[in-house]
Amino acid sequence: MTKKARHILTTFLAAIIAAACAPAAAGARMSIKASVDSSQIIMGNQTAVRLEIIDGADNQATIAVDKAAFPAEVEIIDWVYGDTTDLGNGLVEMQRALVIQSFDSGVYEIPPFLMVNGPDTLRSNALTLKVNPVDVSGMEDINPLAQPASFETKWYDFLPDWLTDNWVWILIGLLVIIGGVCAYLLANKKIDIAIMPQKKRLPPDVIAFDRLNALKDAQLWEKGQEKEYYTRLIDILRDYLQERFGINAMEMTSSQILKALSANEETRLPHRYMQKVVEIADYVKFAKVRPLPDDNVRSWQHAMQFVEETRPQPLPEETAEGAVPPEKKS
Repeated sequence: MTKKARHILTTFLAAIIAAACAPAAAGARMSIKASVDSSQIIMGNQTAVRLEIIDGADNQATIAVDKAAFPAEVEIIDWVYGDTTDLGNGLVEMQRALVIQSFDSGVYEIPPFLMVNGPDTLRSNALTLKVNPVDVSGMEDINPLAQPASFETKWYDFLPDWLTDNWVWILIGLLVIIGGVCAYLLANKKIDIAIMPQKKRLPPDVIAFDRLNALKDAQLWEKGQEKEYYTRLIDILRDYLQERFGINAMEMTSSQILKALSANEETRLPHRYMQKVVEIADYVKFAKVRPLPDDNVRSWQHAMQFVEETRPQPLPEETAEGAVPPEKKS
């Protein structure tokens, strides 16, 4: 074999070896790491499991959790998607968060998360979550049992006998005197009694519109207070759902609220506006995402649209029998 032929063969074999090793090298650089915001929580509280994922730029990997190995006492509330950063060399870094909650005290092991990319499967590290019970050591009985007593002294035991024996007639005499004085003052216009009408409670939709307009005027997200802005926006909608439909939204998670709206005939169609607001609000709260100004404006508009389409519709005015409608009067 000539020198030139050996050089061509060597170059060809090197190219084949480099092509075969490239996927393996890229796969070796992929990784998945799990961490938890708080390894100890109180019963009923929520926390987030955060995943740092390094994948190929084609982003073909699938992230999964082994629900069979996941503790039944820990409830999966929602997945939240965070930022994606280009690391170069055909790799990207992705942020994901899994919101969990538990109502049973104990120590639970969160199993590794799986990253599946074709034939390759990577596992994250396992986590431990401790759920502490609510401390009730400082609580006391609302109505403690009374201790038995051989003799209990009443307040009227200290009054004179003539007062306790004739209190009914004394009370009647006082009422007659007071009534006579009031009648005299009213007859001679010495006093004026003004009865203040009870202030009529505004409808829930009017209250919601007023609070949404006040939130817009506060310009919170323009000042960089996106978390406060979305907290107040969600609270306004939760209060509106409570007053308008009797939905206890203040005690419900985002997914529970959307499920309740889907089951309600009046909110089945407009609930899509609520869903868009809730999605961005969860990103801001759990994934610490800073939304774009257009997203902030659209969230406020979606909230207004939801209230507008679910507010009570006015009843058509009925024309009194025998009356001439206003447009027909001469």
